[in-house]
Amino acid sequence: MIIIPSKVKYISYAGMIPILMGVIGSFDLSLMGNNINNWLVELGMLFSAIILSFLGGCLFIFETHSKSEIHFKGLMVSMCPSIWAVFSLLLPMTCFLLAVGFLTTLERERYLSRIIILPNWWLKMRFQLTTLMVFLLIIMGFNV
Repeated sequence: MIIIPSKVKYISYAGMIPILMGVIGSFDLSLMGNNINNWLVELGMLFSAIILSFLGGCLFIFETHSKSEIHFKGLMVSMCPSIWAVFSLLLPMTCFLLAVGFLTTLERERYLSRIIILPNWWLKMRFQLTTLMVFLLIIMGFNV
């Protein structure tokens, strides 16, 4: 059984709080007012984009640190989540585009796990977090 280190798990799930706040704001609750609801949604989308960019940095580390030979293509692919995050924020359907970015990044990590050594708990954690993230982004996307 693969066990995710507790410190990593707690800090990773705590990172979902701003996205959850964005989902709450997307329900446009009248007791909070439009300004607060809109701010929460923007916070959720922006924080999601930052996390996607962070995952691109993780890909960059995996591409450079664990391989005997560094490939230009792998480095370019590791930059894609950050670029995707920026364009997702600028285009309509932001939440759905971000969800696609998370799913694509997870697929890249699955590919890398077959050719390099990742921490044994990494994919388990990423699958859990990506599932939750995509679920929350889709809810937020349908509500905005």
